[in-house]
Amino acid sequence: MLFRRIAPEKVVIRPWGGGRRGASARPEPRAVARDWTDVFGRRGTLRRMGIQQHAVTPSGDFYRLYSAAQVDVIVDSLSHRAEFPYQLTYLGDGSELWREREVASNPDLAPMLGDFDTLLTRHAEQLLALVPSSPPVQIIDLGPGTTRPVRGLIRHLLDSTRLAGYRALDISAEILELARENLRADFPAHVESFELCRGDFTGPDLARVLTAEHSPGHDGTDPVRFVVLAGATLYNFAEPAEVLCHVRRFMSDADVLLLTLRIDTGVDRPPFMDQVSVGGPYKPQQLAGLDLLAIDRSWYVTETGFDRMRSEVFVRARFLEPVAVTFDGEQGHRTVSFEPGDTVLVWRYLYHDSTAVADQLTHCGLQVRLFEHGQDRQAVLVAATPAH
Repeated sequence: MLFRRIAPEKVVIRPWGGGRRGASARPEPRAVARDWTDVFGRRGTLRRMGIQQHAVTPSGDFYRLYSAAQVDVIVDSLSHRAEFPYQLTYLGDGSELWREREVASNPDLAPMLGDFDTLLTRHAEQLLALVPSSPPVQIIDLGPGTTRPVRGLIRHLLDSTRLAGYRALDISAEILELARENLRADFPAHVESFELCRGDFTGPDLARVLTAEHSPGHDGTDPVRFVVLAGATLYNFAEPAEVLCHVRRFMSDADVLLLTLRIDTGVDRPPFMDQVSVGGPYKPQQLAGLDLLAIDRSWYVTETGFDRMRSEVFVRARFLEPVAVTFDGEQGHRTVSFEPGDTVLVWRYLYHDSTAVADQLTHCGLQVRLFEHGQDRQAVLVAATPAH
């Protein structure tokens, strides 16, 4: 099966230097724009040049890492969406790549990353004002990562004797182990009571976590819950609204959804938002999925840009040479083929402004109760409760 052809577009090849405060949103081009139709020409030209299709099968690590059902999810996503599901790159070695990513390589990003780590803590009292004063609070952490964003909130609730428990849910066993290590370092007397569950919160596992038996408070009252999606986890999904609606479906009326996001403030926009950049910027984890498929990095170029129709920043691979990948899954042998010029999305981030964030929550049956900017202004904390 072949992907649909993406319309040719103008791109500029240049190194990524990052945005500068106060700088013009559109930088001066550093290379002549290139039309990919001129690069690739007709498909038959490559065959006449003796360039044969690369026929590959995923590495052994691929099948050790993913279940048969997950393999079929990957094949379906590649076939129908031309995308490798980014959430599946957190498994195995991808968790270590993600841990390394947590160290900011660009000093300009340090204030924003710091905001993500402290927003919940700085506004803890405002968050507690959204729930009744007597019941204890249980934290449900969806996609916990390093747990840095929630540790300050956990400490605040412990110090005020309001913590009823901590429960995390993640698809990656390696990420959960990383979370446990960090929680043990900060809360050695409590970590054994914390629950870290492996599962997919975009599916039925969420109901298991949100409806699991919980311990009552000191006065016998049931706890209220802070349901946390921190560190921009939500906006990496292909359909964030579907995830929000799914989470909303299993929230009780007393629960509070807490999001930390990077939003579009209209300033400090990187150059690739105006013109696609070839060769970066990208992070190693974003190519981890293609590596597991045994697709050599010399067979494609990376492109980073902005999809104005979807308001998404993206990283994708554009193929220079023909490749066919054959999978062995629950549905038998399946082959996905790529021709020169075809693209595969390997990372996305929904880049909304504050109004669009609020509108999306409203459409998913949630009412915004708190919207606070970090010191960097691009990092925000949003608290929302089920709308009645």
